[in-house]
Amino acid sequence: MSHAQTMQGYTALREQVEHIYADLQEQVPDIRKPSDLSDSTHALSATPTTPGSQTSQELPPMQDGELELIDLRLALVQISFAVGSNDQITVVRAQADEQPKVIAVQNGIVDFAQLREWAATQPNPDALLSGDTLRVPLVVFQQAQFNFAPDDVLRLSRADGAFIANLGAMVIDGAEIIATDEENPKTSDFVPFVTTAGTGMTQISNSLFEGLGFGDTAAFSGVSIINRGLYAPIGDSYMMQSVLRDVKKVTFDSTENTIIKGNVFAGQEAGTVELRHTQHARVIANIFADSANGSALRITDGSAGATLARNVVLNSASNGITVNHGSNNIVVSDNIVWKSVGGGISVSGSDCVYLANNIAIDNRRKGIELRTSQSSEIIANHLLGNQSSGLFVGDQPIGSHTTISDNIFVGNRIGLSSASAHRLTLQGNNFLNQFPRFLDGDLASQSHKIVADLRGDQDIDLTAGGIATFTTTPVTCTYKLDS
Repeated sequence: MSHAQTMQGYTALREQVEHIYADLQEQVPDIRKPSDLSDSTHALSATPTTPGSQTSQELPPMQDGELELIDLRLALVQISFAVGSNDQITVVRAQADEQPKVIAVQNGIVDFAQLREWAATQPNPDALLSGDTLRVPLVVFQQAQFNFAPDDVLRLSRADGAFIANLGAMVIDGAEIIATDEENPKTSDFVPFVTTAGTGMTQISNSLFEGLGFGDTAAFSGVSIINRGLYAPIGDSYMMQSVLRDVKKVTFDSTENTIIKGNVFAGQEAGTVELRHTQHARVIANIFADSANGSALRITDGSAGATLARNVVLNSASNGITVNHGSNNIVVSDNIVWKSVGGGISVSGSDCVYLANNIAIDNRRKGIELRTSQSSEIIANHLLGNQSSGLFVGDQPIGSHTTISDNIFVGNRIGLSSASAHRLTLQGNNFLNQFPRFLDGDLASQSHKIVADLRGDQDIDLTAGGIATFTTTPVTCTYKLDS
């Protein structure tokens, strides 16, 4: 996709994105995998494979596992050790039986075909698995593994309180996991979910998830991998080349080296993809469309060392991309964020954030916003037609110094705005098509410096107030850029 440097280029780019978005909306209800999308939609994020992103971890060989029915309460106790007990009462109320059971996978490997065979031998098989519909919860315990193979289709019965919880290992390759539509008669709030917790790991590829998640508890709110606790997970989890349609929320919590690549997150009920307390995650070449519940992509709560690259965010109900709450050493590069109801890319309370080569276009608020962030860099971004500032820098501590270089400002309501940004150095920024408002906030009186050098041929120092209550401390940036 060509980048715009003039009003004509910006208009052409906007029309191109609008066309692709309309095309995507038509395709989303029917796609089963990202490769079903049209070539024009793929062109938004398709680039050569990032080195090291196509990793797959071999799982150790295991014997055939065991299946048995156990008391739901025993399973929930195990789950609560890893994720807490919020919203568990809804899960219990949703169960069809007064003494609810779960199918437990233990002591080895079981696949979906074996689950079918086992269910058929039980006294009332249709109460467990009726056709493709699971009517009781499925729980994979430690020391066990459950595999979904290509073309496996599993429907989780909302009416019967079905869900999947994994405390061991789970491989989902080419499968479909879909919540049924019929409302639960005991609690309308309940919707099936898929969660991995404790030391568990999940490898997801080429699969479809649809209609999952309820409430605000991460474990129950859609698809989640939550590796909190004293012990390390048994392996690295990933999610690749999959479609998540109308999934309320996707959460990765306390995971390490997670890869989220080539997925489509979309649908009328699409929600946030959130990374919390993660280390060295890679979020690469995904499409986020119509996120209805908060930012499309949020990196938060001390996540560190993440790379967010070549993602496309379209029509988010809040910010497109948010990095906040002490999430340091983050690379945000080569992303497109279009028509977010909030801002395009928002960074706050996080140091060493590298923002480069992003396109923030037609967002209702700011294109890029940087607050309370030391040693961050803003390089070669295209800030086009945003309804507030193309770039905002604010709430910087006294002594901070932010470099803004080689960015292009076209048709924003304001080019560059600040509130207590302290010191900014502008290098090579292009304001030729940013008329009439170049600067605003506490930089407004220095607009003459921009007018004198619209092409950015000379370095420009802009000074503003800082936040005196903050004190700058030495910051060492450790983010790594792909070669």
